[in-house]
Amino acid sequence: MNALYEHTKQYLNHLKELPSLASMTYKEAREMRANLPKREVQLADVAKIEDRSITMRDGEKIGIRIYTPHGKGPFNIILYYHGGGWVLNDLDTCHESCSRLAFSTGHIVVSIEYRLAPEHPFPIPVNDAFDSYLWAVQHAESLNGNPQKISVAGDSAGGNLAIAVCQLAVQYGELPPIQSQILLYPVTDLSFHSNSYKLFEKGFGLDKDVMKWFSRHYISTIHDAQNPLAAPLRLKEFSNFPPTLIMAAEYDVLRDEALLFGEKLSEMGTPTKSIVMEGIVHSYFTQNHVFHEEIESTIQHIEAFLNDL
Repeated sequence: MNALYEHTKQYLNHLKELPSLASMTYKEAREMRANLPKREVQLADVAKIEDRSITMRDGEKIGIRIYTPHGKGPFNIILYYHGGGWVLNDLDTCHESCSRLAFSTGHIVVSIEYRLAPEHPFPIPVNDAFDSYLWAVQHAESLNGNPQKISVAGDSAGGNLAIAVCQLAVQYGELPPIQSQILLYPVTDLSFHSNSYKLFEKGFGLDKDVMKWFSRHYISTIHDAQNPLAAPLRLKEFSNFPPTLIMAAEYDVLRDEALLFGEKLSEMGTPTKSIVMEGIVHSYFTQNHVFHEEIESTIQHIEAFLNDL
């Protein structure tokens, strides 16, 4: 393995000053996050950023944020699902990165504020993710977007939701094929036993006990933990997915399960590219104040991947 970058070490030292999420209630964890010092956000130059709300299947509303790039359109679309273990975070968490993604790729980016566990456990976030995809298909033209060219993307738990959307789209039928999925250090299993879980169990930004804490809030039963919509490595069939880009962090408990998911897609003939970002840790894509260069590199990989479709 490569050595941790110096700025990664400094980031981890800062995290060690904070209490572990595993020692807190979910309300305490959210309060702690809300009280962290606010950092200046450097948004990319896009034509428009708009907040809206959309209605889910149960009549409840969720927020979305739409980033429209400069140009005439119609634009291809990326739906983005933020990370946070299905328990934490919101549209602001990925605000800066989503603006950069829209600017660099020339895609409309629609960031989705799905409802969080434990108030809304599995499968509610999955349903919200899929319902927001259906909304995007139905309303793409009103956004100056192309309903035939929609990709799904997300980091960590958001990547997990993007995979679930691809599964449900195949089952639903009568929809335009999802153009691609872009998975940034996604959760693909809930067994916590890969080699990267052993290597990076504690002290690398996402501890094993914290990942178990997230899972306990999201999943209610052992049966749910084995459901491919929550743990896609449990799938028996990997041939129905769109072209896939996987970006893993070298020092991340989720690294090996992300790469294994990519291997299974490749074995079934899905065009798949997996890249390990060296010297860095989980959550890097939304830590713009620390990992600016790595975020720009990741977006360049995404742009090249989309251009090759």
